[in-house]
Amino acid sequence: SDLLAVSMKLKASQLVGKLFMQGAVMTLNDLLDDETVVQLLGHEFGCQIEIDTTEETRLKVTGETVDEEIAKTYAGELIIRAPVVTFMGHVDHGKTSLIDRIRRSNVAATEAGAITQHIGAFQCGTAVGPITILDTPGHEAFTAMRARGAHVTDVVVLVIAGDEGIRTQTVEAISHAKAAEVSILVAINKCDKPNFNAENVYRQLAELDLLPEAWGGSVITVNCSAATGEGVPELLEMIALQAEVLELKANPQARARGTVLESEMHKGLGAVATVLVQNGTLRHGDSFVFDHLYGRVKTMQDEFGKNLKEAGPATPVAITGLSGLPAAGSEFIVVENEKEAREIAEGRKIGVNQAHLQKKRPFTMEKFMEESVQTGQKQLNLILRADVQGSLEALKNSLSKISSDKARLEILFAGVGAVSESDVELAMASRAIIIGFHTQIESHAEALIKQSKVQVRLHDIIYHAIDDVRALLTGKLEKVAQERTVGAAEIRQVFRASQLGKIAGCHVSEGVIHRNNKVRLMRQGKVIWQGTISSLRRESEDVREVKSGFECGIVLDGRPDIEEGDRLEAFEIIYLSQEL
Repeated sequence: SDLLAVSMKLKASQLVGKLFMQGAVMTLNDLLDDETVVQLLGHEFGCQIEIDTTEETRLKVTGETVDEEIAKTYAGELIIRAPVVTFMGHVDHGKTSLIDRIRRSNVAATEAGAITQHIGAFQCGTAVGPITILDTPGHEAFTAMRARGAHVTDVVVLVIAGDEGIRTQTVEAISHAKAAEVSILVAINKCDKPNFNAENVYRQLAELDLLPEAWGGSVITVNCSAATGEGVPELLEMIALQAEVLELKANPQARARGTVLESEMHKGLGAVATVLVQNGTLRHGDSFVFDHLYGRVKTMQDEFGKNLKEAGPATPVAITGLSGLPAAGSEFIVVENEKEAREIAEGRKIGVNQAHLQKKRPFTMEKFMEESVQTGQKQLNLILRADVQGSLEALKNSLSKISSDKARLEILFAGVGAVSESDVELAMASRAIIIGFHTQIESHAEALIKQSKVQVRLHDIIYHAIDDVRALLTGKLEKVAQERTVGAAEIRQVFRASQLGKIAGCHVSEGVIHRNNKVRLMRQGKVIWQGTISSLRRESEDVREVKSGFECGIVLDGRPDIEEGDRLEAFEIIYLSQEL
């Protein structure tokens, strides 16, 4: 703020005051990283501000996401890639056992006696093509990666034990998968058990808006057994079929970019990261950056420990040669050489340090108001928690009655019990607000809430909860700009100056004319010009404002043609809150 004030030849307190009036509380040393805010300040003080973004662009390497990059690629350069699959579901329903069964069958099909390594993911060869399976089951890891902006999964396999049916974590997993907008397949596990009941699972899925194909819906279900291997080949075929529908493509000729799945420190190799190549081809010796770290591929291995020279799209590999340990979900991108990678990483580190120096602030509502659905409606994502099912249903029904054409509510998840870590992670990934009714926050979730600054609002009275949500939804609506006339002046004489052009000798007839006001030049009741004041003087001295009944000299920006008898109307723009 201080540096901007110096550049604008103003006092820093003026900028801070103006920001405060707009609802942004900042200090002199805070970093103004929002271009809209900077341009708004320039607009308010009559300054034209040009922001140099060359360094920011260089450090970002590319402003396009992987999907945007692929969409802009010539169709002839694209190839079909393997789908990336994550297994999710309730604890003890067989996620890990199912993955292990697929892994063992994959080893048998590829190389007898091969010993696989846990690298976070593996590629499975099937009769209908390769499938990449993330070996970190559980919606917690899935959502933690989404919270960092990583979108790596194409298909979620929801594992449900056929003898138990849908449980609490299953419902949470469905909420997380829906929030990520990925395809969902259902593996009904433990079909070898005598009390296996697929019809019960179908009914429970239908209640959660996942109508199975067996009941005329679109959700594919497969009966399988991790213990015997029954149904596993059919499950893989269904995954491949779903991938065919999705038409997943990538460009192997592009520079490699992708996501870090997991990382660890190895005694002999140093930092080792498992990365998933999402576009392009990663080659031995390539230099790359992720976050504020960099590296050069020294070794690259698959899940069998086999050294690779290159890895194409949808291939998971363990790589070494990193300057540090990257976090899961970090994006990597290949650059020209190691020198450039180091420079970009160092530049990013400076930005990270600056961010750490800034005073940590809780999420403001403005941060939650950024996203809107494609229809143009604003959307508020909510996660609901209540003490009992009856309270939860009452809250959901009451909230469903809050309807508006301008904004809508989206309940991502509603459950009974205390606010959990899983709820906070989903809120982080989906920019949601957690509403608790007659419930508390789990002790181990409190630290994550403080760290992530997710908003959790606890209520004991249902009307207060509804009013709170209504206020949040109203806050999502953009404010309406409205002009308000604050003063007027009559031009009684026109003076000419060689450097300033025409100077309007005015008598202020109404209100107050302020130096920072916008003005309209009126002639015979018509607006002939609109702009800002370049100079405001009274008795040869620069002044900030002139009140009604006094005379002053005004120079207008752009030197419009003014005449005696013209009227100047000063106005300001105010922003009014909308109603739902």
